[in-house]
This record gives sequence, structure tokens and C-alpha cells, in this order.
Amino acid sequence: MPLLPKTHRILERPLMEFRPFGKNLQGATIQDVSGMAIRANLEYLEDAIKHQQGSEAAEAALDTLVVLLNERIPDRTYHVTVDFLKNHWNSYSYEFAMFLAEFSVQLSHQDNFHFNLGREKFLSPIIQILGRPFSIAQIYRLFPHFVEKFTKGSLIPEVISVTNGHAVIRLQLSESTIRQFGPYLRGCAERICQSTKATVAEVPARMFGRQAATIQDRCCIADGAPYCEWAFTWEPGRQTIRGWILGGIALGFATVATLRVFAPDQPLWVTAGLSLLPLLILPLARRLWRDHLELQERGKIIQEQLESAEQRHEELREAYLGQEHTLIEIRRRVDELTMLHQLTLHIGSTLDRETIIRSGLKAITGSLPYDHAWAAVWDAPRQLFHKIQAEGMSAGWKTAFQDAHIPSTPRDLLHLLFNTPSPIVIEDIQEILNQCHPTTRQMLDEAGTKSGFALPLMSQNQPLGVLIVGSTHLKPIPIAEQNLLSTVGHQMAIALDTALAYDEIEALNIGLETKVQERTLELQQANTDLESANHRLKELDRMKSQFLSHCSHELRTPLTSIKGFTENLLHGMVGPLGERQHLYLTRISANANRLTRMIADLLDLSRIEAGTVRLTHTSVALSELLEDVSQELLLLTQSKGQNLTVEITEEKLTAWGDQDRLHQIVTNLVHNAHKFTPQDGHIRVKACPAPPGHIHLSISDTGPGIPQEAQANLFEPFYQAHRVPEIGTQGLGLGLSIVKQLVELHGGTISVESEPGEGATFHLRLPAVCPSTLSPSPLALHEPPI
Repeated sequence: MPLLPKTHRILERPLMEFRPFGKNLQGATIQDVSGMAIRANLEYLEDAIKHQQGSEAAEAALDTLVVLLNERIPDRTYHVTVDFLKNHWNSYSYEFAMFLAEFSVQLSHQDNFHFNLGREKFLSPIIQILGRPFSIAQIYRLFPHFVEKFTKGSLIPEVISVTNGHAVIRLQLSESTIRQFGPYLRGCAERICQSTKATVAEVPARMFGRQAATIQDRCCIADGAPYCEWAFTWEPGRQTIRGWILGGIALGFATVATLRVFAPDQPLWVTAGLSLLPLLILPLARRLWRDHLELQERGKIIQEQLESAEQRHEELREAYLGQEHTLIEIRRRVDELTMLHQLTLHIGSTLDRETIIRSGLKAITGSLPYDHAWAAVWDAPRQLFHKIQAEGMSAGWKTAFQDAHIPSTPRDLLHLLFNTPSPIVIEDIQEILNQCHPTTRQMLDEAGTKSGFALPLMSQNQPLGVLIVGSTHLKPIPIAEQNLLSTVGHQMAIALDTALAYDEIEALNIGLETKVQERTLELQQANTDLESANHRLKELDRMKSQFLSHCSHELRTPLTSIKGFTENLLHGMVGPLGERQHLYLTRISANANRLTRMIADLLDLSRIEAGTVRLTHTSVALSELLEDVSQELLLLTQSKGQNLTVEITEEKLTAWGDQDRLHQIVTNLVHNAHKFTPQDGHIRVKACPAPPGHIHLSISDTGPGIPQEAQANLFEPFYQAHRVPEIGTQGLGLGLSIVKQLVELHGGTISVESEPGEGATFHLRLPAVCPSTLSPSPLALHEPPI
């Protein structure tokens, strides 16, 4: 990049291109310029304006300086305050320091501001303390040390020569500093040169109370040289004490020799006294020499202490810079969350797609360090991008492209976004222009895009559009900014998808009312037909129940005669029977009994469905009820070698209900258990209290169990879980249905618990007392087995 003359200042750059403080994009701590130098700049500016215009004008100037700086910092996370700039623990980039320097020149109206700044402020008290044990020449030799302390490698100092009263010093800029200054290197170097040479020249005056050194400029970066070089001249130091001692001894000998030549007649004691003079001077000189060595030793100790203090100072400074970086990151996160929150509120309160896109673009250009952003909507049927909206663009750009249509081509940047798993980072726009559609290329060129970020707007894997964010200069995009832009794009896509769905719903809703009215008429007609059919079904059901009832009654009369005559024959009332005759009559009797039970079940079912069953409630002793049932079925269970046991936890346990119907319920369940329990199996009947005011009755068997899929329909009429003939389940499948309805008529519940191969247990919960005396409470459908 060609360098501009030194008259061109860095303020011609519209925005700062590098982070002003904290950490750079590579994650390294920014330490180009110490916070002490920036603080000195503010203090001198404040003093200069206060001296000319007063305190209020000085405070206003500092506030103006902060405003001017913040206007040039693109990321508001790094915006500064006066108090922040006066904190000497901070450190800054050299680009930021130069912006601050140029604004200071403007506000102070002093062309030689930096020279005066170097003379008045840069030799801070800490530097004067550190340099006090040394001579002027030694301090000049330590010049690189002091520069490194306050610039951390951004400047490269070199001492060419130092004598007593003369020094030649050279200063170069590091590659990092040169890169920050860019084409404005010469103008920035002139400012650095002025303040540095003024500071160095002030060493004799500030530290030793002498006149400042004179300056001879040898060459300068501002004039095209590769470095700045100066020659400094100051008043040499005085002779040391050693010189005085040697001079005294020489003078003593000279005095003795003179007396012997010009006054040989002097008394002996005078000559002897004069001869002893060197002996007196030498011990004194020796003492003085020891003191000199002791002072040197103390100087070393002081220097070591200063180095320790300096090291501690650097540690504290590093710790502060770490805290500063953490604070910057917190501010950044707060700003990002605030921006996302405001964006969510804006796009969440509207269903207008143009408003959603406009809000997203404004959030990006207003909160992030990008110059412009634009978005295009995807038209899937026509396979093109249209309805382009932009922020940060000129009026001419918007007029030229807001109605543009960009066809989708396989190699176009916009089309590629739909086929890539992640957004596209554009570090240099020139690298991808040949992949863009001519319209896209023209849009990027006229916007002045040099680098940027492109991402698709997708929701539920459906493309909705594209979002392009651009900068007018080359800049890397940190991962944090990429993630934030992806989040913004995702939020926009969700809002656009919602708005699109709403538009589709509105379009469908246009003809929906007519369809609803038509469907309502159809449903009304269907409802009328259903009511008629339902009335007919009820009538048919009533006729069916009446038929079953009449049929059952009519069947019972001849069936009773058949049973009576069969029993008479079996008892030998008409004479002895042969073996085969006895067998056939036994089968006739068994089937007649089975048919009797079927008819009884049909009668019970028809009465229950017709609502003609009347219960006579009374307190029924369970011990007597269960004893009666077990005795009645004892012979039946013994015929298969089954063991029937009855357990009652309390002797006076009672149930509230109709004794006959309760007897029927228990009999049916025990008989059902008998049918499914194999030879030598076990049937267990157990009764216990079930507070509050209920009893729990369980009937368990060791039969084949009931499959899970059959348990849901087990209590339906005419349903049989097992239809294997050898199990002995012949019947109509009404027993459990009748039991369930009789239990519910008693205000109780029944359920089954079974696993295939592990038998089955039926759980009954029945009132122990009159239900009107019970307090309502949420009860389970069945109690677990006890």
C-alpha cells in the first residue's frame, strides 16, 4: 500500500480498523501503548485548555474527545469514558493512540502539542524514581528498557553511542505498528518522533536539575527514512572524588619538591611534616574509596529492589489487563443479548415480512461493526431471489436493486448458501466475485464490499432467503461474531416462517367460511339422520331385550321339564339304567344345566340393560357369604382336585349390598376361577378392610393367566379371552360382564391383574357401609393384592 505524505493524518480513516484495547482477533493482549501515556495525554490536554479557557472548558474538551473517539470505534463494546482513559493500568493499540493524539491537537489548537506533551508529561514520577540512581549517560543507555516498559514491542529503540555529554539514539516501528498505521505511517511517525525526542531531551532537566539536552535530527520516518535518529548533547558531569584525591597527593609532592629547591634552609621538622602529608592523604583516600564501593553496592541493592518492584508492577498490570478483557467480553455479551432481545421483541410483534427483515438488518448495522447488510427473499416456484432490502446502502443502490430479480444458478454465491452446511465467511470479496451472478456481482461492487459474511435464512430445512453482511474494508470475522450473526439469521428465519405460515392460513381462510357453512348443513343433515337411526337402534335394542326376556322365560319352562325328567331317570324312578343310558342322561343333564345358566345370564343381562334390576341393600356378613359360596362349589372344585381357600382378616367384616347379588358376584368369579384353574390347582378368596368405609375382595387362581391385549375387553359382553375347548370355557361370555355391572350397581369397582402363565387375580372394592355416610375421597380403581 503506497504511503501518504506526513501531512495526511490518520483521522482521514473513517473508522478504526483494529480493536482499541483488550485482545486482538488472534487472542493476544493489546499492549502497544501504556495507559500511563494515554493518561499523560489527557492530563496535558486538560492543563493546556484549563490554562487558556478555564476548568469548565477543559472538562468539556475531555468529554468532546471521548465522543469523537467513540464515533470512530465501530464496535460499541469498546466505547470509552474519561475515567476509563485516565486509568493508567490500561493499555491500547497504537492506532487508537494516534486517533486520540490527532483529536488532542485539534482540541488544543497547538501544532507542537506532542513535543510539549513529551517535555511536560512523559517523564512520569515512576520513571524519575527508577532513573534516579543512575547518571545521565546511564539513563540514555537504558533508553530501550524504558521504551519497552511502556510500549511492549510496538517500538524498537536502539542506542547507537553514549559518552559523557553526548548520545545518539535510533527508533524504529514494529511490523504490527506499521500495519496499524497503513498509508498514514509518516504522519503517525511524525507525532511519535516529536513526543519521543522531547521526552529524551528532558532527562537532564527533570532528573538532575540541569538544562535540557539539545536535539539534532539526523533522519525521520516521516521524511521517508526507515527509522528516526537523533543526537542529544548535554553539559558533562563533574570530576569524581578519586580525581580530587589524586590531585591532592600530587600537589603534596610538588610542594615538598619546591621547598627543597627554593628553600633548602627550611627546618627539618617542616620537611618531615610535608613528607608525612601523603601518609595522611592516603588513608583518607582509602576511606573515601571504601565509601564509594559501599555506595555502589547500595546502588546495586536499590537497582534490584527497583527491578523487583517493576516486576510486581508488571504482574499487577497483567492482572488488570486480564480483568479488563473479561469486562470487555461481559460488555460485549450484554450488548449482544440486548440486541437479540430487542430484535426478538420487534420481529415477534409483527407478521409483516418486510418489517421482520428491516428490523434484522437494522440490528446488525446498528450493533455490529459492519457497514451494510442486505437480504433477498427466495421464490421457490420461480427459482429466483427478489424483494431485496438493505441497510447502510446509498439511496442510489436501493433504487437500482430493490426491485431486482436474481435467478438461481448452480455456481452463484446465493445459491451455494442453500447447499452448504454452514455460512460462508468472505475474507476477500475478490476471491468469490467470479462465482456470483452478474447482478450479485454488481450489487457487491457498488456497495463497496471488501469482506463480509453470507448465510441462508432457513427454517425446518426450507429455504426462505439469504442474508449478506458486508464491510468496506478487509477484516477478519471472529467466531463470536459469526455465531451472533447466525443467531440473528436464525431468529429472522423463524419469524419469516411464522409470517409465511400466517399468510398461507389467511389465504386458506378466505374460502373456509363457505366450506364451513356447507359442511355445517351436511353435518346437521347427518345429525338428523343419526338421531333417527339412534332412535331406531334404541327401539331395536329394546325389542332385542324384550325378545331375550320372553325367549328366556319361554325356554325355561320346557328346560325345567327336561331337567326334571332327566333327574328322575337318573335316580331310577322308571327302573334300572344301562351304562350307556346313564352316560347319555348325565350328558343331557349337564348340558341342560349349562343351558339353564346361559338363560339365567341372558335374563340378568337384559334386566341390567333395561334398568329393571332392584337391589335390596343390607349389611351382609362376608364370612357367611364366602362360606356359603365355598360349600356350594366344594364338590365342583374337588372334581378337579383343586384347593379352594377362604381368608378373612376380620371376623365381623361386612359389605353393604344385596345379599343375593353379592352371592351371585362371588359365585361367578369363583366358578370362573375353577374353569381356568388346571387339575390340582389352587383358588384363593381373600377379604380385608379397605379404608375409608370399603372392603377389598380378591379371587386368585393358578390358571394360564390372561394376555395383556385381552384384559381391556375382558368385561365386554360375549367376549372370551380363551376359546380353547379343553380349558372348559364353554359359554356365552356374559359372566364377567354381568359381574362388572352388578359391582358398579353396588357402587364398587372391579379390575383384573394377570400375567400369562402366572394365573389371574380379580380385585373388587365394595362399600362396607351405606355410601351416604362416606366422605368423598379420590379412590383407586383397585387395591393392589394383599
